[in-house]
Amino acid sequence: MASPKRFILPKLPTELLETVYAHLESDDIKNLRSTCSAMAKLIPLSFDRVFISANSLNLKVFHAIADSETLRHQVTEIVWDDARLTTGPELEEDRMQYEEDGVDPDAVTDNGCPLWFEKGRSDYLNPGSYKLPDYLMGIKESWDYYQQLLQDQHQVLASDADIKAFKHGLQRFPSLKRVTITPSTHGRIRNPLYRTPMIRAFPRGFDYPMPTAWPINELLTPIDVLPWVSEDDSPHQEMYGTDCTVEAYRGKWRGYRVVIRALAEHDGHHITELYIGGNEVGSGLNCRIFDQRCVEYDDLVTLLKRPGFRYLSLDLFTGRLEREDWESYKSGLLYDALAQAKDLEHMCLRSTMDITGGSSEQLDWEEIENYVFPLRTIFPIDQWPRLCHFGISHMLVQLDDLMELLSALPPTLRSVELSNLAWGSLTHRTRELLPSMRDVLDWRSRPIEERPKVHMVVSGAAFGNGDKDGWYVEVDDLVYSFIQLKAAAGMFHGGLHAVRASIPLILRDPQKGINKMKVRRGHFQAQYWNCWPSPGG
Repeated sequence: MASPKRFILPKLPTELLETVYAHLESDDIKNLRSTCSAMAKLIPLSFDRVFISANSLNLKVFHAIADSETLRHQVTEIVWDDARLTTGPELEEDRMQYEEDGVDPDAVTDNGCPLWFEKGRSDYLNPGSYKLPDYLMGIKESWDYYQQLLQDQHQVLASDADIKAFKHGLQRFPSLKRVTITPSTHGRIRNPLYRTPMIRAFPRGFDYPMPTAWPINELLTPIDVLPWVSEDDSPHQEMYGTDCTVEAYRGKWRGYRVVIRALAEHDGHHITELYIGGNEVGSGLNCRIFDQRCVEYDDLVTLLKRPGFRYLSLDLFTGRLEREDWESYKSGLLYDALAQAKDLEHMCLRSTMDITGGSSEQLDWEEIENYVFPLRTIFPIDQWPRLCHFGISHMLVQLDDLMELLSALPPTLRSVELSNLAWGSLTHRTRELLPSMRDVLDWRSRPIEERPKVHMVVSGAAFGNGDKDGWYVEVDDLVYSFIQLKAAAGMFHGGLHAVRASIPLILRDPQKGINKMKVRRGHFQAQYWNCWPSPGG
């Protein structure tokens, strides 16, 4: 029986409807459009973000949008998903572990799949650290589907169909301004960072090893970052096996290399924003690109020096760079590259440095002051008169040097991110940071609308030994109260200790920053570490 109530949504003012739609995730919009033909007509299709990867379905959707005279004008961002489905353990250390256990990782199990695939599933020897959903596909069914994906991936890579699609998109999307390159698309178990067409098409309950391509700093066994340019293959073969050459190692960052090359070759594009991700899964661009000049470095500089280039978010895979005396930072090439971006408005640099509770896990805390270097070694802030946002994450800093840098940022600054910093001092750390920001910086004297907002995340060890990973706490409100509202010092110190007992679940959209959801108190279980809710898209 039809409802006697009139369908009033179409009667609402257009401005109000657009405001409502702007707050909906893409899945919600699609569900709303599918309710009836009236809603499908009322809510137009919207594709401001498109995806490229080594998957034919992603490329098919990409081409369909690129060839649509209606939809192609909406696209402002291309996301290059550089995660590739694994075909077995890559690290020589992992293969040796199989040998020590007396097994072959490629041996076929009773389930009909290789052992490495079985071990890569979330239900392998589940220790009860997180609850498995009851709708998981069986191992055999998952392996059958996975093999189809592997074959498809091989065909795309062999034909360079993804590269051709990207070049086609540069010509077909007149509103395109941002390119994102990331290995983090699949996120954590059953919680992708982006819901690409490929991921949306997965059968319900499909369980598979998380794709890898760029090296990942695992929680328990951080790996080193290897030279980008070298005539010696031995370090690469020692880590990845005898077949790994320097060129093969560079090939792990295939997406970065082909995208930055295409942007350097095509002068007609309008790209003014570059987001290089990976920090969500403990990875990023190989920092050794900045050790010495190379093609990939020169191509990046070509993009940064373009007039109007305004946005750079750069996640770096740094391995154990701190034990190499910060060679990639001190070479001067990173500084020189950033100095070319004269119109830069947004700058954020994140590394994979292992930090807990404000301390480096790799460095001797008694000698920590010997490892500190000036932040101006990296950041040419005098070259950025238009800078609106400045952010650093997982960096070793010294309080006075950080304050000098913040003081020198231009008056256009509106936001600052200071996340998971390691302190190069035993006496001047997070406790002393906010009083220094309050007393040294002139932000409180500025008009309210011109005062920079500070986003701060601190990490700390959990209760007990050996269970520190995942403890991240946002203290934005406390920071604002302390710096802007002249709150008492005890408010911050006491508040920080209190909030460290709470665990915020984070919803992170790389383009929109970090949004705090709710706070859970108590022990941080492993299932929360595996949760990276999708930002939609």
